[in-house]
Amino acid sequence: MPFPGVNVNVTNGNLLKEINAADCVPGLLVTVKTPSLVAKVLKVYSLADAEKSGITQQAEPFAHALLDEYYTELGGTKLLYIMGTDPDMTMETALKSTEANGIMKLIRAAGGDITMVAIAREASSTYSAGTAFLDKDVQAAVTVAKATGEALQKANTPVRFLIEGIVANETAENDFEPNTATNGFACVVLGGTNTDGHASVGLALARAAKYGSHVKLGAGSNGSLTATQMYIGGTPLEEFAGLETLHDVGFLTFMTRPGAAGYYFGRDNTCSNDDFRILAHGRVIDRAQRIAAQAYLPFIEEPVKMAKDGSIEPADANQREATLDLAIRTKMSEQISDCEVVVPIKQDVINTSTVQTKVKILPLGYGTWIEVLLGLAASL
Repeated sequence: MPFPGVNVNVTNGNLLKEINAADCVPGLLVTVKTPSLVAKVLKVYSLADAEKSGITQQAEPFAHALLDEYYTELGGTKLLYIMGTDPDMTMETALKSTEANGIMKLIRAAGGDITMVAIAREASSTYSAGTAFLDKDVQAAVTVAKATGEALQKANTPVRFLIEGIVANETAENDFEPNTATNGFACVVLGGTNTDGHASVGLALARAAKYGSHVKLGAGSNGSLTATQMYIGGTPLEEFAGLETLHDVGFLTFMTRPGAAGYYFGRDNTCSNDDFRILAHGRVIDRAQRIAAQAYLPFIEEPVKMAKDGSIEPADANQREATLDLAIRTKMSEQISDCEVVVPIKQDVINTSTVQTKVKILPLGYGTWIEVLLGLAASL
């Protein structure tokens, strides 16, 4: 039998098919060249902190550039957990829950507090990325990230992933559609500030870290990104044919907006087509899960008053409902539309030693597409 504890099961498939306070604790897995930085977890609050730890422009140009973008976009100081990976380690390997020097080492070093992880890789010169549009490592990383995300969710330490969409062959036609990968834990970021095919996951991580879980990365009120030029591979974003198609198949891409200067994120697509097809939904449910797990800690191994028919006494059920309802509403009042907490009294707690609670979160709606009916009139 497992240890006593709180088990929160996240359900899927509940939304209509049609259609924090900054609370992100960010983490970063990034390729480094310095042996002493490989598999070492750093806690930094600024680019200067990272430089003091050895991630300088001279020693680690790839990681330094990513952090420069991150902190420039963030516009301030904030805790960031960083772990360096070897150039020979693929993103797929780094995201495996069984890899000793991968994602789980970073998560454990932060005591399970990390809620969002970006991963970027600069491969060694001997690595072959393949001949497809995307580096073959990208799709492989998406696949393993699902199992890791499920494991972390089961442990009540849910994490979402921002995977670098590395362009390997710009002239090839894309053959990967992220929204068919059934992995709502991960996003594939496509587009970067340089012409080397790398993607600016640091910009996405900064937007997530700067605003609450309910705020979409492309929220118009937060203005344009700090990046002054974006590329897909070596082509300027504005000149890349098929950008909207890539966005529509589930990549987290950058875009320009008519009448507005600068660059923005498009819809915050994940690698799924279910309830968690947008990153904001996943981040909100993750926050609710962590709140639920914490709120119910005092109830572990506590007695439950039973009625004569073997059901839970309504007063006991009501107490548990009120505790979690208050916790969610207090901490997430601006992040959700409403919530409902129900402890069914018809439960066989005596024989199962399990008290089930059903929680429904009504998320916010988002104006991703705005329709204006405009025309001339003979009179008003």
